[in-house]
Order: sequence, then C-alpha cells, then structure tokens
Amino acid sequence: MFVRRAKTAADFTAALIEGPWKHRFVSASGLRFHVACAGPADGPPVVLLPTIPEHWWGMRHLLMALAQAGYNCYAMDLRGTGASDKPPEGYTLPMLARDVGGVIAALGHQSAVVVGHGFGGLVAWTMMTRARQYLDGIVPICSYHPGSMVPKRRLAASPRAVGQMITLRSPAAARRLLPEEGFVAALLNSWMADPSAIDPNAVHYYTEALRVPFAADKMARLMRWSTRSLLDAAHIRFVASARVRADLPVLQIQTDSDPLLRWTVCQVPQLGGSDYTFKLLHKVGHLAPEEAPEVTARLIRQWLAERGLAPA
Repeated sequence: MFVRRAKTAADFTAALIEGPWKHRFVSASGLRFHVACAGPADGPPVVLLPTIPEHWWGMRHLLMALAQAGYNCYAMDLRGTGASDKPPEGYTLPMLARDVGGVIAALGHQSAVVVGHGFGGLVAWTMMTRARQYLDGIVPICSYHPGSMVPKRRLAASPRAVGQMITLRSPAAARRLLPEEGFVAALLNSWMADPSAIDPNAVHYYTEALRVPFAADKMARLMRWSTRSLLDAAHIRFVASARVRADLPVLQIQTDSDPLLRWTVCQVPQLGGSDYTFKLLHKVGHLAPEEAPEVTARLIRQWLAERGLAPA
C-alpha cells in the first residue's frame, strides 16, 4: 500500500534543495538547465548526471566529496527532470548527450569529466560518439553501454527491472504512480542491497520534483527510450552508431548486488578502449552513489589522479 498521495502540484523550486552548494541555471539547446555547483572555480570540471526517477540530488554525496577534493563539480538535471526545462520533445540519448555538451560549454568549460549513474551513465557513454569534444573522460556507474546491448540487453536487465520500466514508460501510469511517495519508496528500495541505507528525505525530495507539471510525463519519455523495441529501426541505427571503442579514459563502476543490471553482462572491455578500468563494488545495489558514496568517490578520485586530472 502506498504511503500517501501527492495532494497538489509543485513548481520547479521543489528541486532547489538547500545545502552546501549553489544552484545555477544555464542555457543550452534552446532550454534552461539547472545545475547544483560546489568546489573551487579553478578546479578541474566534473559533471554529474543522475539516474531516473531521481534528479540532481541523487548525486549530492559525490558532488560534495569531489568538491572537497578540489574539483569544480556540477550535478545536473537532465531535460524533463528536476528544475530543468521540460519541453515536449528531445527525450533521446543523442539529444541528451548534446544537451550535456552544451551545458559544459555554457558553464565556461571546453571539456569535463562526466560521471553518470544509471540512465545518466547511458548519456555519458553516448557522449563518446555524439559530444566527444566536450569530454575529458567518463565514469558510468551501474549502467550499460548503449552499443553493447543487442542482443544482450535482455540478459543485462532483470525481469523485475523490465517490468518496472515497461510500466513506467506509459505516461498515464507515470502520472498516476510517480507522484506517490509510497510507490517511489518501494521502487528505490527494490533497487538497493540495503534499503535502510537511503536518506529518509530522499523519497520526499524526489516525489516533490515529480509533482512539477509535466515531470512525470517526461520521466515516462526517458523510460521509454531505455525500453524501446529491438526491432525499432531508429533504435537499431543508434545502437550501431554507438558501438565504437572509446578513445578517452573510462572508469566503469558496477555492483555485484544490483537487482536491475547483471555486472557480468555490463562489463565492456571491448568497447572501453585502451584506457578502460573496471571496478566492482561488493554488497552494493543499483544506487551506488547513495548506498556507498564514500567508496565510489574514492575510486573516482584515485582514477582521476592516475590520469593527471587531479586538482593542481
């Protein structure tokens, strides 16, 4: 049974959660995007992309851990999520990759390291072929390479994950379910190895943002992309175009207790390029940035330092 039903609509300020960060809006792709910023302005830039149905706040621990290590960090709301604009179109991985590249430029950087969790990891991988010029490297977390999943995608996702995504790809179902705190709580808890690890405020914050007009609809559009039919011609062309070996540093982080994705299928050394590093976290579920933020941040910092991308 769901805990409670959302009573009234929210506005975008529901995602502007106060904390030791600053909120900033920048224009890219003809839209306004929200980022939460922390860290020294002269530090190496790092952009953090959350998964769905979360928003930037799902990356708050990594935001602060990397900022405290001297990085200039930005946790971004993708189009349709959080406090970013919610246009009627453009909910494809190629478009989202171009959005992130535009935001990096709008923030005043030529390039950045992009860290993406879950769906955000798909966007990071896609940037390798659609916005390569904006990248210094990528860190996909609990994600799969979009060019590796035909015909293996069904093997990577668990039956539970497939069922959840198919349900939430429907705008009607998304509008009905995502504003429910009880549904969001059950969804996130089912993704974690230890449900008690989640911040008690998380469900409330995510649900409030999903009550913003059009937010649930746009979340369904994002879900739909990740569950498109393998017989869809446009999707087949995209997968083929994404099947390219990375020519930049890649740190792929997976977990052995992820109930959504099987790490053995997601590991892609053949696409990771010559500077590909794979790390496996033990006894951690799908929400690694929230379940194991300290070890995740430490792996990222060590990897960045080894590649000469540490603060001066």
